[in-house]
Amino acid sequence: MTDLENQIIETWLINHRVNLMLLDALTEESLGYSLSARGGSSKGHQLAHIYNVRFWHMEKQDKTIIKDSKSVKAEDEKTIDMLRELHEISTEWLTHVLTRSIIENKKIKGSKRGIIPYLSNFIAHESHHRGNILLTLKISGFKLPDTLKYTIWDWNNL
Repeated sequence: MTDLENQIIETWLINHRVNLMLLDALTEESLGYSLSARGGSSKGHQLAHIYNVRFWHMEKQDKTIIKDSKSVKAEDEKTIDMLRELHEISTEWLTHVLTRSIIENKKIKGSKRGIIPYLSNFIAHESHHRGNILLTLKISGFKLPDTLKYTIWDWNNL
């Protein structure tokens, strides 16, 4: 692959490392934090939602990639270990789809504008949820490590 093609894959993997940094800073209790008056949208649900969006995209891309996987249901218990594993697996799925698209010069199903807008949509979506999670934790009084507050923006060193 060319340098630019490697940068595309590396960008996705940096986004993944930021997600893992956030997961590593959480506690099992903090997964239940929510600012919703109805009790929905807990941090565990949001992290599961990120996985589910990846899963749903892979259903459209290539069902063989997700053959032994399933989406996470609202009532499923969410743990840090479970969420970490789901994020690891689904990162591999998307890495595979991106790499295949680059190597085979193949369009990504459902992406009219190409690989970079497709990838950018994932990163924007996940960044939105990370921001929401960080704000909820802050408002809830959860002490975030200083390294998390600043390092997630230092993509040159991630």
